[in-house]
Amino acid sequence: MIFTLNDVEKKKVESLLLQHEKNIDYLLYLQPLIWQNEHITAPEKQLNDPYQKRDFLFDNLEKEHPYPNDFIKKNIKWDTKLLRLDDYLANPYLKKLNSLSFSKDDWSLNAKKLDAYSLFPYQEEYHFGSDYLLKMSLAFFDSDYFYPSISLFNNEWMSLNPYEIRTMETPIALAKGKVLTLGLGLGYFAYMVHLKKEVKEVHIVEMDKGLINLFNTYLLPLFEHPEKIHIHKADAFRFIETIKDRNYDFIFSDLWHDNSDGLPMYLKLKRKFSEFKYTQCTYWIEASLITYLRMLVIGVMRDEYYQNNSEYNELQLFIKDKFANYRIESYYDLDDLLNIKGLSLLYKN
Repeated sequence: MIFTLNDVEKKKVESLLLQHEKNIDYLLYLQPLIWQNEHITAPEKQLNDPYQKRDFLFDNLEKEHPYPNDFIKKNIKWDTKLLRLDDYLANPYLKKLNSLSFSKDDWSLNAKKLDAYSLFPYQEEYHFGSDYLLKMSLAFFDSDYFYPSISLFNNEWMSLNPYEIRTMETPIALAKGKVLTLGLGLGYFAYMVHLKKEVKEVHIVEMDKGLINLFNTYLLPLFEHPEKIHIHKADAFRFIETIKDRNYDFIFSDLWHDNSDGLPMYLKLKRKFSEFKYTQCTYWIEASLITYLRMLVIGVMRDEYYQNNSEYNELQLFIKDKFANYRIESYYDLDDLLNIKGLSLLYKN
């Protein structure tokens, strides 16, 4: 990146880079808290007001993990809400799986518990405002939440925790016609979309034979319309090379566990599917993936601006090389780089 900024524009850029550092501190603070608040017990007396319950949660968090600064404290409190447990317990697939368990061929399905007053992600993180302040929707229940989790060698592969359910709402709502999903997991997406009248077929690409066998034995019998389901045993990236636009009406990709391991795969899929005009392509936690990608770009930009010598991974090196000749003469140039159109240069051929 090549910077030619006047003093006014320098202050704007440096303000964004300062906010980037705060965003990183925010994520580092949250990392040990999310899903791991078993030490917080329910209040001794009943609390009826949602705000009282939220204050109880944060009072306990502050004892165990003192807030390092006001930005983190205000940001977390502002972004946290109490969810209704009944809204999740009414999920049709969750109802079916809560009475099911198995262990076979190193795979197992068991119930896990999310303790009351445990903090967890609720929606995908995103950037907000001219300085790209990081916003991360957080939530908690005031009662224990039990949910199914499928594991391989005791390592969780996929579960129906609240975040998984919430972040699939939009692609489930959009799915129609002949649907392709890359990745099987617990079969949640396939189950939810196969219930829709607008969905005629659901094709699932999965490469693990053991998981396919478990799905066919234990999970597919739970489907009301199993005739809609078609399994393809294949590597997803090899499979997509065989398909063309209009082969499917809708494609949903869910091959990753989080944004850090998912971003390289997401970019690879976008390079393939960006040419599609008819088929609608969606990606699990896409907003989070874009946010993470933007943070990597800002990190490279910070090093270029301050002339830092940092060790980069393969993706950061790719970003540095891709934008080596990008000129930033004003904040508008920077904003053009960080918006969706600018970031799309990283996956367009």
